[in-house]
Amino acid sequence: MSYINLIHTVFSVLALISGAVVIIQTKGTITHKRYGYTYFISMLILIATSFMIFDLFEGFGAYHVLAIVSLVTLFLGMFFPLFKRNYRGWLIQHYMWMSYSYVGLVMAGGSHLFAMVPNWPSWLSILLFWVLPYVVGSILIFKNRKKILQDIKERYKMDIVVR
Repeated sequence: MSYINLIHTVFSVLALISGAVVIIQTKGTITHKRYGYTYFISMLILIATSFMIFDLFEGFGAYHVLAIVSLVTLFLGMFFPLFKRNYRGWLIQHYMWMSYSYVGLVMAGGSHLFAMVPNWPSWLSILLFWVLPYVVGSILIFKNRKKILQDIKERYKMDIVVR
C-alpha cells in the first residue's frame, strides 16, 4: 500500500468515526464542534488524497467525480454556520448538507470494501453499498431533522426556521 493510500485510509476511518460521534452526540455542544471540525479536516485530507490515487481507472475516474461532489457537499455544510448565521435557515442547510456528506462517505467506504470481495455481482454491490445506505440515510435524516433542529432552537433560544 502506498503512503497516499495509507493516508487516505487513515483519514477515511477518522472521518467515519468522528462523523458518527457528531451524529450520536447532542448538537451545538463543544463536543459536537470539536468532532465536527475533526470530520471536516479528515474529509478534506481524504478528498485531497483521492485525487492522487489512480489505481482503479489509471487516470481520472468515477471516484474522482464523486470526490468533487463530496467536496461541494462538505463546503456547503460548513458555509452556512461559518458565513450565513444571520440567515434563518442556516441550521437546516448545515444539517442537511453535513448529513448527506456523511451518507456519501459511508457509500464510498462500502464500495471500496466491495472491491476487496471478488466475484460479487455488480447489482449486489450497487444495492448494498449505494442504494441501501442512501435510502436508510435519507430516511434517518428526514425522520430526525425536525426533532434535532427544534431541540437546538429551544436549547439555545435561536431564531431559526425548523421544517
